[in-house]
Amino acid sequence: MHHAEAHAQSDPAAAKVVDHPSVPQGEPELIESADKLNEFMSHVRTEGAFAFDTEFIGEETFIPNICLVQLATRSRIALIDPHALDEVALAPVWDAVCDASLLTIVHAGGQDISAAQRRTNRQAQNVIDTQIAAGFMGMPWPTSLANVVLAIADLRLNKGHTFTEWDSRPLSKSQLSYAADDVRYLPLIWQLQRERLETLNRTAWVVSESEESLRTSEEFEPESHVRRAARGLGLRPRVMTIVRELVILRYSIAQTKNLPPRTVLPDGPLLEIARHKFASTDELSQVRSLPRATTVEFGSEILRVMDAARNLPIERDRIWMSPEENAEDRTRIDALWSIITMRAISMGIATTLILTRAHLSRWYLGRGASNAPLFPVGSWRAEAIGQWLTDFLEGRETLNVGWKDGGPVAP
Repeated sequence: MHHAEAHAQSDPAAAKVVDHPSVPQGEPELIESADKLNEFMSHVRTEGAFAFDTEFIGEETFIPNICLVQLATRSRIALIDPHALDEVALAPVWDAVCDASLLTIVHAGGQDISAAQRRTNRQAQNVIDTQIAAGFMGMPWPTSLANVVLAIADLRLNKGHTFTEWDSRPLSKSQLSYAADDVRYLPLIWQLQRERLETLNRTAWVVSESEESLRTSEEFEPESHVRRAARGLGLRPRVMTIVRELVILRYSIAQTKNLPPRTVLPDGPLLEIARHKFASTDELSQVRSLPRATTVEFGSEILRVMDAARNLPIERDRIWMSPEENAEDRTRIDALWSIITMRAISMGIATTLILTRAHLSRWYLGRGASNAPLFPVGSWRAEAIGQWLTDFLEGRETLNVGWKDGGPVAP
């Protein structure tokens, strides 16, 4: 789920801070000096665990512009203004996030953690994502912070500033309150989640998936960008290969210029370029909605990449072709998808945390050639449902579910 959506809630009613030992009380501390920040980070290290979030603007630059940093322990909460501090002063925050001796608690925190990893050049460790934890406790995945707080702690959050201009100053009292609530309840939420997860023997699964999701959020995967750009248009394999190479080039240019990739080369012009054999930058300049700055500075590179893509081996093209399901395949894959979904929901695990139908389809259609398991051996997915699925497909297991309170449950 997108960072802003993951923290969104439309209820306009602000809630009083609940009186609980794990919920910091009162107004957040606004930190605008290095001395105050260092003092607060000493407190964080004494506590050994802290909640972490950022408010940022990501629509205008490749590297999101961080406008506010929120930290909370069980007893204190701080809002750090990056506009008032330089990167040297902010370093203790990023170091703490990437310190394996400290527990960092986030909600949909991939982009927040990326900010720390980018600045320290280190991989964050010992991070728990409460959105992921909720998916192992019968809640949908992804789901918003407000929904998790309501379900776990029976508290309503006021989320009226989801799309506010966080780079404006001064921030209003309601903006600061909104930002504080993004971390205020996370120590309590994780405490309650952990207690429940331990009774279900799923804590290790949450830890594993939180770490895996952080690694995935850091990786650039051209495939997902190609599929999004192609929009299911059924493009020829060779065109898909050209799209892929242009997507990779776009990402590289965006990094260099610190611009959003779709500002450098929007999907529409990218597809038009991939479908036609342009021979000169003058011809490229006629492509509708292609930024002139891109044509002038990178037109020759775009032409070079397209020429190279046309000569790539045809085997490489085939990885972009969607698996073809005939009518019988579709019926069986749909049935298997329903079975896995029922099994997952009856266990209280969000199906979308386990796999997607597209993943299932690729495995099903290719199982004869590879004989590979659906999930990697030793992974939490294999432990949770993989062995059961193998036994089910080989006739050693059956699907037994009941129905209670409007949903399937294990008998």
